[in-house]
Amino acid sequence: MVFLIAYDLHTPYDPPEDYQRVIAYIKTTFNWCHVEESVWLVDCALNATEIRELVKPQLHTTDTLFVARLQGNWSSWALGDSRNNWLRNRSF
Repeated sequence: MVFLIAYDLHTPYDPPEDYQRVIAYIKTTFNWCHVEESVWLVDCALNATEIRELVKPQLHTTDTLFVARLQGNWSSWALGDSRNNWLRNRSF
């Protein structure tokens, strides 16, 4: 299943090191596709709540996090071949 993970890191906890910590966690935990600066797609057998609970410890209480399952109806523009191919090769 493919899930979207979107987050925003808010002040006073938003130096580059915080972003790098979240990025490194996502990259080492999931089969991933980086879509936008703070938007990732992950392919895993967990549900949205389980993914949220895994990512949440990487964030501060002032940050925001959104996780949702994609159902296979997607479209993109100027996303690039590698990201589009990643999506095309997923089971929804």
